[in-house]
Amino acid sequence: MSSIPNRSQLFVASLARGLNTAQVPCVLWGHCLLGLHGVPSIVASIDFVIPDDCLEAGARALAQCDGLVPCPDPSSCPATSKGRHTQPPIFHAHLDDNLEVTAGLYLQSDTLWFLPPLDHSVLFPSSSLDLPPYFALASDPTVFPPWRPGRGAGVFKSAADAVVAPRSHILLEAYMRIHARDQGKRVGSFGIAMIAYMQLYVDADGFLDADLLPEPLKTSYKELQEDKKPMRQWMLELKAALGVAEEDPQSDDGY
Repeated sequence: MSSIPNRSQLFVASLARGLNTAQVPCVLWGHCLLGLHGVPSIVASIDFVIPDDCLEAGARALAQCDGLVPCPDPSSCPATSKGRHTQPPIFHAHLDDNLEVTAGLYLQSDTLWFLPPLDHSVLFPSSSLDLPPYFALASDPTVFPPWRPGRGAGVFKSAADAVVAPRSHILLEAYMRIHARDQGKRVGSFGIAMIAYMQLYVDADGFLDADLLPEPLKTSYKELQEDKKPMRQWMLELKAALGVAEEDPQSDDGY
């Protein structure tokens, strides 16, 4: 996270508060979430996952948050470009003093569809114990790593406003499922890159318990770590284990 005030953890928390006040459950996503887990990133976007049926309310709430302005030209904005290598947000706004930085919303059906629907259990929790077991407060030092040189920002320093985030094994599961679902598309390639980052910066540093992954993902991840199979074979076996149909590897939906 940048040291610029309106890109601080307090600013991220203010966006979460705006969504929660509008009764929109939200959990941290994207590069800000990677930084929380200790993964370095030069991308300064601030993203949240929300329930599909809260899109209208979420977009309205985010647009009203202090420090954000509407996108000046959605048709040409890099945040929604079909050439980007990550899935674009379903809605986004820009920081009022830096249009290159965005705050965006993603739908749960596109990101964390394998979890139970987001509900009011993630609104204004006072501790991680109040949350479903696959989430934690971004300010919980027992879950997220501290800041370290060469790593991401790490755990949020203030718990004044609750920011909810997926635990590390859930984030890894999301990337594995996204890679299997979107293999042959740009976002699928992004998924495997993020799996590698989770291995290098989170698992290798002791902040990921791969035993918490459900099968067949736990076995698949172990096989990936052992590096005994060609990548394409590993990927095809993962898709088969998850029941994901094989598609034309040349296809690309523009993500």
